[in-house]
Amino acid sequence: MSEENLKYSHISSPVPQMKPFYDVVVIGSGYGGAIAASRMSRAGKRVALLERGKEKWPGEYPSKLRECLKEVQYYSPKENIGSKTGMFRFYNGSDQDALVACGLGGTSLINANVALEADDRVWEMSIWPDEIKNDYESIKRGYERAREMLEPCQYPSHYPELPKLTTLEIQAKSLGDEYHKNFYRVPITVTFEDRVNAAGVPQRASTLTGNDCTGINDGSKNSTLMNYIPDAWNHGCEIFCECDVQRIKKCEKTGRYIIFYEWLDDNRTNFSKESHLCPFFVLADVVFLAAGTFGSNEILLRSRSYGLKVSDRLGKGFSGNGDIIGFGYNMDHFVNGIGSGHIDPVNMKAPVGPCITGVVDMRRDAENVLKGYVIEEGVVPPAMGKSFQIFLKTGSTIIGSKPNITYSESASRKWRQIKSAIGGYYTGAISHTQTYLVMSHDDNTGQLELINDRLRIDYKGVGSSDTVKELNNVLENFTLKSNGTYIPSPLWSKPLGRGLVTVHPIGGCGIGKDGKSGVTNHKGQVFIGDSNDVHKGLYVCDGAIIPTALGVNPFFTISALAERICEYAAEDRGWTINYDLVEKPIDFNSPLVSYERTEPDLIKRPRNHELKGGICFTEVMKGYFSTEILSPDYATAELQAKSADSTMQFLLTVIAYNADTLVDMDDHSAIITGTVSCRALSPDPLLVTRGKFRLFIPETDKVDSNRMMYNLNLNATDGTRYRFKGYKLVKNGRMREAWEQATNLYVTVYLREDGEEEDLDEVNVSQEEEEEDTRKVIGRGILQMNPFEFIRQLTTFKATGPDDLSKLKAMITFDDFFATTMLKHVFVRFLPLEYPDEKPVAKIFRHKRRPKKEVHTITAEDGVKCLLYRYQGGRKGPVLLVHGAAMSHEMWSTNLIKKSLLDYLLEHRYDVFLIDNRLSPTNSACKNQHTLDGIRLDQAAAVNKVREVTGVEKIGVIAHCVGSITTFMGLLDGKIEGVGCLIGSQVAMHPILGFWNNVKMHLQLLPLWKHVLHQSEFDVRTSPNANLLNKVVNQVLRFYPVPRSQTCRNALCHRASLCYGTLYQHENLNQQIHDNQQEFFGTVNLTTMQHLHTMAKKKVLLNHQGQHIYATRENIRNRLNFPICLIHGEMNVVFDLKSTKKTYDTLRTINNPDNYVHYEIDKYGHLDCWWGTNADKDVFPNALKHLEETQHLWGYNAGNSSSGDD
Repeated sequence: MSEENLKYSHISSPVPQMKPFYDVVVIGSGYGGAIAASRMSRAGKRVALLERGKEKWPGEYPSKLRECLKEVQYYSPKENIGSKTGMFRFYNGSDQDALVACGLGGTSLINANVALEADDRVWEMSIWPDEIKNDYESIKRGYERAREMLEPCQYPSHYPELPKLTTLEIQAKSLGDEYHKNFYRVPITVTFEDRVNAAGVPQRASTLTGNDCTGINDGSKNSTLMNYIPDAWNHGCEIFCECDVQRIKKCEKTGRYIIFYEWLDDNRTNFSKESHLCPFFVLADVVFLAAGTFGSNEILLRSRSYGLKVSDRLGKGFSGNGDIIGFGYNMDHFVNGIGSGHIDPVNMKAPVGPCITGVVDMRRDAENVLKGYVIEEGVVPPAMGKSFQIFLKTGSTIIGSKPNITYSESASRKWRQIKSAIGGYYTGAISHTQTYLVMSHDDNTGQLELINDRLRIDYKGVGSSDTVKELNNVLENFTLKSNGTYIPSPLWSKPLGRGLVTVHPIGGCGIGKDGKSGVTNHKGQVFIGDSNDVHKGLYVCDGAIIPTALGVNPFFTISALAERICEYAAEDRGWTINYDLVEKPIDFNSPLVSYERTEPDLIKRPRNHELKGGICFTEVMKGYFSTEILSPDYATAELQAKSADSTMQFLLTVIAYNADTLVDMDDHSAIITGTVSCRALSPDPLLVTRGKFRLFIPETDKVDSNRMMYNLNLNATDGTRYRFKGYKLVKNGRMREAWEQATNLYVTVYLREDGEEEDLDEVNVSQEEEEEDTRKVIGRGILQMNPFEFIRQLTTFKATGPDDLSKLKAMITFDDFFATTMLKHVFVRFLPLEYPDEKPVAKIFRHKRRPKKEVHTITAEDGVKCLLYRYQGGRKGPVLLVHGAAMSHEMWSTNLIKKSLLDYLLEHRYDVFLIDNRLSPTNSACKNQHTLDGIRLDQAAAVNKVREVTGVEKIGVIAHCVGSITTFMGLLDGKIEGVGCLIGSQVAMHPILGFWNNVKMHLQLLPLWKHVLHQSEFDVRTSPNANLLNKVVNQVLRFYPVPRSQTCRNALCHRASLCYGTLYQHENLNQQIHDNQQEFFGTVNLTTMQHLHTMAKKKVLLNHQGQHIYATRENIRNRLNFPICLIHGEMNVVFDLKSTKKTYDTLRTINNPDNYVHYEIDKYGHLDCWWGTNADKDVFPNALKHLEETQHLWGYNAGNSSSGDD
């Protein structure tokens, strides 16, 4: 067999690939769990095996002290030390300690391989129910099936002599025939030839290293990882490691079992508290609990605390199987009892051999089965060699029993000690030390308890029994006969309280006839309370069910019982287990049985578990979630949830299998796995069955914004299904704002119907779409992350890959993309400017078909020509739309937003007219100098033309900014007649500037531009090829003072801010319209701006000469006594809110106050009231309401009390 045969493939799957439901879930992968997984898979069931530890195959086990220390975990009632997935788990109890293994294969990875059956008389003990005592044949079948798979055999006679085995026989002989006749080579699950085993797994012959207790790396050890587990995988079982099962719950609604587990991924260890409180879960019809004696008891004890009905006997009847350890130090015989570790066995004086190869079996001659015991030789792991040497030297002096020997014998012993001190633990006294391992019978009165959610082992006085003393005396005699010093276990010394350590813990879930005498029935099913009734789908099938010490290594008996339990479980359900051995070697790339996987391609990955240049991290967020507030008002939802203390939190792990894909793909996606906890949705955590994370998706509905998207499909334990949609919105702003944005998640949860397929590829969700989904919305909220949680999150970032270079590349790729994107939003002022002609062609939104456009030419009183456009949408109105300074009528009709005001009015059947007055960039007259007095004449001509075309006496007008000012001017001096309804936007009779516009006015920037720089106009449009003056202006304007979070890179936007002030709240605009404002803006002449400044200084309408001829009390009384609506953005910095407020108050003071309304639009600025992504929801209805409520006074429906169409 070639060396390549030892390169085993990993067969476990990533936890994110776990299905929500399986026919059978097996917990644990030791003998009982591995057998259950294999047999249930062979019965054709969909099986998942959950293992707490990691998957490690021969070649990956530790052997050096440093490596072993990393794999040690210490567990006591007070604390945990070390990794929860460490291979060696040491339990500290009261008088009884224990060592077990943690990993795929359970304790079989480090046990001593002894496959001895229990004494026949054990099965006759009264502690067993009649179904066991009267059905010994089923026990025998179990032994035979286990023997067929595990293939135990004795150490071959043709193999090299093992000094420790020879010594044990000599020692047995020295105590007489009573012991010698009971010596024999014990059957062990070790392979002594290159072969393919019963499960089809290639194995190599033992190299006799003796490293069994830390894992055999030569592939010869027949742990369950070499047979039952790959056999289960080969028959369709899905294996998941690092799953620490916490508890089991029976769902009354579905009848299924819910298995809650904590995912012990390395990335999640920094969130251990949250991970423990937010466990994953999987559902099953049948559960086999085989987490080892401690694990199974702990899970059931915790399950009982959570309401699962279990016998009061749970945790009682615990036993250490009478395990005793002792050492025969510095004997006459060469033992060679320390594993060879990394030393080539060829270079050893003699081979060490497997850990145990011989036994003195004293069960046969014991009259009372409880007096039976076995003595076996052992091997000390090489990693403990130095510490073992120190212990023996110290222990021989303090607690050792020394032999009566001659001077020459004493000299020989002393010389051996010197040789060990000089030559190390493979020489001298240490190499003459035998390790004794005894299994006997204790009284099974130990107890396992769950105190403060931690397992406690209580077995007081177990080491003070007469049996323990007698057996230590036997070991002492074994040693003294060989002129050695007997050293008992240091824990058994008086100073340490006569404690014991076991590697064979059993009991606590003992088999009994009913719930009063046991925890499980003879089939392994868990009793419901103290009754005879059982949880039919809940089984225990490991050492926990054995109700008595066996007096021998227990794994073979555990295996037999597990085989029996599986046989009955299948028989009770009409399932058939195929016991035929495989006929060909296992193909680790293609199992015999595989089930169709339904996972999206995104979460599939090679089974070798290496993410090629990938990145992963874990995130915790906590906050409040309201089921009362269903609208997209997240702040209100948060406040309501806080008042009700309705919390939500999640613990999610994000996995990108390829960092380049995460950064370069259009949707920047990765998968999410984890849980969401929210009492308002479920008493148990919600499981993420599918999840997709997107990093910095461009937000098309907002300017210079990116979303981090969290789209999750959630399952509750009762089967209810939800959709979780969350996003973090990152936009331009200061560092503090960037922090807030990156740590605030806006959450919406929807109810998912049965059979409903959710599209996780959805990227942007607009407010409109959210509102349309209100019928499905369960609630909304905000989750946050504090700085300490953020720091912890940073520590979870891990690059993965086959080599250090790929890991480094992945981390650099991700860090560069993340940091660059965030810093772009923070230091936007320092980034290269963006110019309109550098942008791609704008993509228009599609709308309903518009009526045919009519075009009319109108001439103002002073001879200036303008164009008037008409869209006849119905017999409401007519309404004239008047644009602002240096803009065209396209501000009302643009297709760069989802719904323009024009389309909105057409939807409501209005006859709409739009003017391009002399300030419009599409009007050739815009190049000339114009006063506001002149512009009012264009509005007058337009009103007259509309009245002429439609034949109505009065029309409606909606005018914005300068268009509103000039309309009011024309109305007040009588130039404009025939207006029956007016909507003025952002300013009216009292132009009161915002703060920075006021500053600019007082700084005399306009005269500077005009007289010093000799400019007659200002064009907000620009390009990288502009003249030197404009290039300088463009660069200086990077630092123009704008409101919070309103910085951007758009040079046109900067110039518009200089000219008019910041025109909008960027978050209210979509990216399209922001990037293509050149389609609306143009040149503004300085005469117009100077006239506006003249008014602003006096805060009232004036003519170009500065005369107060417009907003006189008489003009207001006589000419504005009709319905007028004023609309002003709350965050407008062009004109202060006081501007329209003062006009509103003036109108109400002079005329009938019922004619006037004022709308302050929350969170809107100046121009975004008409361009905003959601303006059709937030602003347009206010304008429409005014038109509808007053149309009986003007237009087509004047004089009609109803507003229906003609």
